[in-house]
Amino acid sequence: MFSGYIPVAESRSIFYWFVESQKSPKTDPVVLWTNGGPGCSGVSGFMTEQGPFRPTASGDLVLNPSAWNKVANMVFIEQPAGVGFSYTTVPMAYNDSQAAVDNAAFVRGFLERYAAFNESAFYITSESYGGHYMPTLAKELVTTRETCTTDQDCPGSYCLNDKTKTAPYHCHGGKGFTPNFKGFMVGNPLTYMPYRDYGQYGTYAGHNLLPQPLWDQYLKAGCRENDSSKACQSLMNKFDELTAGLDPYALDFPVCTTTQAAGRHERHTLLKAIGKGSYFPQSYTPCDTDWATTYLNREDVQKALGVRGNVTWSQCSDTVSNAYSQTDVVAPMMPIYQFLIDGAYDLSILVYSGDDDSICATLGTQQWIWGLGYPVDSSWSPWEMDGQVSGYHVSFSHANKTALHFATVHGAGHMVPATRPAQSLEVLKKYLDGTW
Repeated sequence: MFSGYIPVAESRSIFYWFVESQKSPKTDPVVLWTNGGPGCSGVSGFMTEQGPFRPTASGDLVLNPSAWNKVANMVFIEQPAGVGFSYTTVPMAYNDSQAAVDNAAFVRGFLERYAAFNESAFYITSESYGGHYMPTLAKELVTTRETCTTDQDCPGSYCLNDKTKTAPYHCHGGKGFTPNFKGFMVGNPLTYMPYRDYGQYGTYAGHNLLPQPLWDQYLKAGCRENDSSKACQSLMNKFDELTAGLDPYALDFPVCTTTQAAGRHERHTLLKAIGKGSYFPQSYTPCDTDWATTYLNREDVQKALGVRGNVTWSQCSDTVSNAYSQTDVVAPMMPIYQFLIDGAYDLSILVYSGDDDSICATLGTQQWIWGLGYPVDSSWSPWEMDGQVSGYHVSFSHANKTALHFATVHGAGHMVPATRPAQSLEVLKKYLDGTW
C-alpha cells in the first residue's frame, strides 16, 4: 500500500491511497475510484465499500473478502481538493469542469510517480455523483490525448503501441503522457435530475411504500414529466414523510441507529445537492462510516498515511458541497455519453445499478440509458452468481465498436459494494475481463 498527495495545481493537491492487486500487480489493470457527493471522500469507499479492509466498532480493521484489489490495482482518491485529506490553499470554484481537469492532472501525476504502471490498462470508477465525475473525466482524458505514429512525435515520452490497434497511437511516458485509458464504470449514477426524481418516487410506489390514491394523484398531476408545480411538491413532501424511517439509499436494509448517525452523512450530502434481514449480507454494518471516521481521525493512523498537518477527517465536505455549482448538479449527462460513444474512442462503458436504491434508482437510470437510442447488441437477460439470479444485463452496439453496457445488481442499494459486496466484485470482474 502507498498513500500521499499528487499536486494538481500550484495551490492544491489530491490525497490518494493506492493498494496493489492481490492477484498480479504487474499485469492487472489500474482502477481509480472516487466517491460522489459532490464533496465525498474516496477513502470512505476504501473503508466502507470495496477497499481491502473494513472498520469495526472496537477500532480494529478486518479483511474484506470482496475487496476490488483481488483483481485490480486500486487507487482511491479524495477529490475535489478540500475533501478529506486533500487540500487547497486558496478559495476555489467547484464545478464539473474543474473536477475533470484536476482529476486528469491527478491521473497523469500518479502514473508519473508510479511509472511501473503507466502502460497498464487504466479504468476509472465511481458511484452516485460519479455520474457526473466519470463521463466528464473520460471526456477530458480522451480529448487531451496526444496522438502519434512514432517516438519522434512525442518529445520527452514515447509512442505507445499496445499491438491491439492501428495507428495513430498515443504518446506515453514522461511528463504529460496519456494513460492507457480503456473506459469507465459507474454505479447508481446521478445523470439527469427529472429522471432521478421520478425514479425515486416510482421506486417507492413499486415497493408499495405509498398508498395508491396518492400515487395516482402524482401521475394525474403530470409530476412524472414535470414535478415543479405546487401540487407535485406537496405530494413529494408527503412521500418523504411516509418514508422518513427508511434508508432511501438501501430501502430493504437496516439503518444506523446510533445517536450521531454519521454513517448517513454522505446520504445527507447528496440529498442536499439534489434539493432533497436474512436477505442482507451477514457482514452488513450500517454504522461502519462512524467507525471509519473514528479510525481515520486517530493520530497514529494519519501519521502512517502521511497526512499533511492535523486534519479532522469527515466522509463528506459541507464546504465543497455547499459551494458546488448547482447548474452543474442539474445538468444532463446524456450528451457526454453520446459524445464518448459516437466519437470512436474505443472505450468500454458499464453503468451498473443496485435495484434497492431510490436516490439514483434503477427506474430513473433505465429512462435515460434506453433513451440514448443505441441498438441492442445482447438482449436483457439475467446474470447469476452461485446459482442465484443476481441481476440483469443488456448491452448496446455502435458502429465504431465502443461498448455500452447496463447491469442491475439485485437487492443492492446505492452503495453496491457495501450492500452486496460479493456481487459487486463479480460485476467488476465481468467488466474487466470483457464478459460485459
